[in-house]
Amino acid sequence: MKRKKYKKKDKHEKPESKGEKREKVPKIGSYKALLIIPIILLIASAGMLFAGFLQTGEWFERSIELKGGTLISISTPNPVDVSELKESLSVLGSVSIRELRSYSGYGLSIEVDISVDPQSVLDNLNSMGVETKDYSIETIGSALGESFWSQAQYGIMMAFILMGIIVFIVFRTVVPSLAVMLAAISDIIVTLAIMQILGLHLSLASFAALLMLIGYSIDTDIMLTTRLIKVTDKKLGERISGAFKTGITMTGTTLGVLMALLLTTTSIVLFQIGAVLAIGLVVDIVNTWLQNATLLRWHCERKGLL
Repeated sequence: MKRKKYKKKDKHEKPESKGEKREKVPKIGSYKALLIIPIILLIASAGMLFAGFLQTGEWFERSIELKGGTLISISTPNPVDVSELKESLSVLGSVSIRELRSYSGYGLSIEVDISVDPQSVLDNLNSMGVETKDYSIETIGSALGESFWSQAQYGIMMAFILMGIIVFIVFRTVVPSLAVMLAAISDIIVTLAIMQILGLHLSLASFAALLMLIGYSIDTDIMLTTRLIKVTDKKLGERISGAFKTGITMTGTTLGVLMALLLTTTSIVLFQIGAVLAIGLVVDIVNTWLQNATLLRWHCERKGLL
């Protein structure tokens, strides 16, 4: 007859109460699939930008501020037919027209080559019945535009380098630092691709918005990383849940302000800043809470930071 083996209890081991249950930590595979969404989004966006480079030699469309040309901004009391305007003005040369609508009125943003006379554009608009009493003209030479573009590239490169150094100094761990950097880079690439789909050219205003987007992205990512790695008095699930509530509140309030801006302005500069930031913040929600949070949770489980 076989004897039953009993496990010897450690005298220092505390007995488990009847109501006490151990926290069940989900296996890595149960949430690792969430990485598929941001990865597909990043690959598709990078592919779109690369396809544009093969076709035009440019990764994305730049405004006249970064390549040279003439920008004519017009405030109109009534909406206009953009397609008809573009067809009429195309005889003058390359032209790009964007209509702005808000509760305060309507507006047109017209970009033409520097060789095109702005007065001829205004004359064509008047002949079509478009009121051009309230307008402004901005002309930038091609050499100055290229100079602005070189400075913009240098600025964003320095922003990423300094950001990476500061993040690594704060956390002093490779995986969390790389996860924060990856989220910020993904935000910029995906936002640029969506801008091309929506016809938003890269300008000085939208470039400034991209720099602000890096700051917003780093804010949420650092908050998430700090909660998961440096706060150890709560369980892992509670830390993720708390960080998510805080991060969504931060992003949601900013999106609310940007929506109010987009609905009330006819300024092309304010519209570009608001539109690019709104797109980037929505993209940042995906990259922060599906990509960065998943990588950090995986890292915490491997390190036993439960």
